Amino acid sequence: METEVDNLPGKDGEVRTETPDEERGEKIHSPSESTFLADRGEINPRPPGRSSSRLSGFTDYLRFIWPYVLFITFVFFVALFAGYISSANYPDMADKLMESFSARFAPLLSMPPIFIMLGIFFNNAFVSLLFLVLGLALGIFPVLLIAFNGYVVGVISHIAAQERGLGFIVLALVPHGIIELPMVFLSAGIGLRLGHQVFDALIGRPTEIKKEFKEGMRFYFSWILPLLFLAAIVETFITPLILSFL
Repeated sequence: METEVDNLPGKDGEVRTETPDEERGEKIHSPSESTFLADRGEINPRPPGRSSSRLSGFTDYLRFIWPYVLFITFVFFVALFAGYISSANYPDMADKLMESFSARFAPLLSMPPIFIMLGIFFNNAFVSLLFLVLGLALGIFPVLLIAFNGYVVGVISHIAAQERGLGFIVLALVPHGIIELPMVFLSAGIGLRLGHQVFDALIGRPTEIKKEFKEGMRFYFSWILPLLFLAAIVETFITPLILSFL
């Protein structure tokens, strides 16, 4: 394919060529970044035909950050597996961790259901926001915190499975977990992406940290927060109803 060039006069009357890319001075983005930034108006959009609906913005942003979310998900489940195995091999340690966990949430569980729901929601909302914001520290904290939470879930899952069976664990976690966990992973994934951007800035690469942080916060308040609220409702009112049939 031939490339069009323009002959432009230089300062000393010399003729130089300039390609369209040089003329525009555009930054090259990956396909997923180009699609997302085009929809947000940061770069020239592609030809019309793409839906501008809110759901389209959600899916475009997912494509934009999916490698980071995938890595966070991998870390969580590896840590969960490690916690499950550790609980089996070191029961004393697992019992102490379970006691600490129970003591932390015992006051909340003694409250009326509506307050339990709000307590779960505010805890998950704060933790998810923490994952996102602390990602600015080179993405280290989201990875460490996700690993810790996965480990704790693994330990508790093993203890509960020993007492109530594996089916109980599945029914206790899946109804709200299919909503809650992806939202937590998304928050941590955004934080990891921001940490990557900070690292790029430190080594002199062009970045748009401020814009990406704003987009991450917009996504958090538009999608993550409402779905965490839905997950808290399911965990408080639907999950106990399902477990009552066991």
